[in-house]
Amino acid sequence: MEEEQSTREMNQTEPKGGHEKRTSGKKQIALLELHIAEKEQQLTEIKDKYLRLAADFDNFRKRAEKETQTVLNYAGEGVLKKIIPVIDDLERALQNQNESSEQSLREGLALIHKKFLAILKELQVEPIESLLKPFNPEEHHALLTREREGVEPDIVIEEFEKGYRYKEHILRYAKVVVSK
Repeated sequence: MEEEQSTREMNQTEPKGGHEKRTSGKKQIALLELHIAEKEQQLTEIKDKYLRLAADFDNFRKRAEKETQTVLNYAGEGVLKKIIPVIDDLERALQNQNESSEQSLREGLALIHKKFLAILKELQVEPIESLLKPFNPEEHHALLTREREGVEPDIVIEEFEKGYRYKEHILRYAKVVVSK
């Protein structure tokens, strides 16, 4: 009897303890499932933010490329607008060539030349002064060398084409004859 009673107590305790373990395990599983669901929700939100950010960046990149291309396509527009009036002056000089004397044509061309140089100066383009200056391979391209009395060697004595500098860069080297 005593044995029967202790077995009954054990049976009652075991199921009770087993039930508690099962309930506790179910709670842990439920908590873990809830935690997983929260993390999945956070992951979904982060993915959405990432996709929106990636799309915004792609749109920005496309817009920047388009703006850059527009700037490159029309970069010379300001220069062209400044040169067109000089072309107008040349056309007027050519139209009036028959009616005007050689002197007035020369004066007109000198004015056009002066206007052109003023435009270049405004655009920060400066001629490179070469005549009777020491030869500088960073500014000059020597086409010939000649002896000239009274001139030291390596001095520019003639200029075939004037050189030009834009800010600190050489646009065109001066084509020169150098003394030897």
